[in-house]
Amino acid sequence: MITIHGLVDGALITAAISNAMPPEGPAVWFDLLEPTEEEDADAEKMLGVAVPTRDEMQEIEASSRLYAEDGALYMTALVQVRSDTASPQLTPVTFILVGNRLATVRYDRPRSFDIFRTRAERPGFGLVDGRGVLLGLLETIVDRLADGLERIGAELEVSSSAVFRPRREREKGLEETITAIGRTGGAVSRAEESIVSLSRLFHFLAEHAGRDRLDPEGRARLVTLDHDIRSLAEHVRSLDAKVDFLLSATLGLVGLEQNTIVKIFSVLAVIFMPPTLIASIYGMNFRAMPELDQPWGYPMALGLMVASVAVTFAMFKWKRWL
Repeated sequence: MITIHGLVDGALITAAISNAMPPEGPAVWFDLLEPTEEEDADAEKMLGVAVPTRDEMQEIEASSRLYAEDGALYMTALVQVRSDTASPQLTPVTFILVGNRLATVRYDRPRSFDIFRTRAERPGFGLVDGRGVLLGLLETIVDRLADGLERIGAELEVSSSAVFRPRREREKGLEETITAIGRTGGAVSRAEESIVSLSRLFHFLAEHAGRDRLDPEGRARLVTLDHDIRSLAEHVRSLDAKVDFLLSATLGLVGLEQNTIVKIFSVLAVIFMPPTLIASIYGMNFRAMPELDQPWGYPMALGLMVASVAVTFAMFKWKRWL
């Protein structure tokens, strides 16, 4: 689907689909959402440049994601989708800047696009051309990324409280906590991938956005975006370190609990070893054992067993092994 956006009084006017043109104002933004081959061909005719395929957008080489061709800038970044859920994902989005027009190619629905479109459709928003649309989209994507990192930080605080809470006060087991930390760690890794791709995009745009592409205000906004993405990169590194720390601490606590269980069984085995020895001796039933024929023999054996348990237990307490 191709959605074409025009400009009227600095605000976006959305017209429609495929090769229909906006009712008013110049077309400044061509948004290709899951385009078919025919729609790709239509967009290439309208823009005068090639549109990358889905496979080309998923290339990991920087030269395949950021390049200039036929006077147009091609910039692909990984953008978060479903960041409000427990399993945020990344989707490649290509921004094509052709003069003062912008084309975006995407195969998912990042919420940042809807948020920006809603804002930009308000009267007097202040858009001039597709370059302003590009910067506005990038600013919204960075804002959404920052919001996602705030949610991740809050989840880590919850996991931290769960890990370092006294054992009897834990609402869930350490296994569930490890699962939650691992899921959060995955979200941090995906956010880091998105930040790296956006940082490269900003540097590429700054290098190729001369005075003929961005005005002074646009270049200042790009500098601000670069500063913002740097601060997010530092923040995500701290979150990554916290994930590693919590995971190590949780695994350490699991090991301590296992050692405690093994220690309890070991202590019980040692405590009951003397009475077992006594019972084994008096269970041999040799005729030369006079205690077997005495009425006090059975109480004596029981007494020896109890005394051996008490002495062993007292020694363990005195040694502080319990």
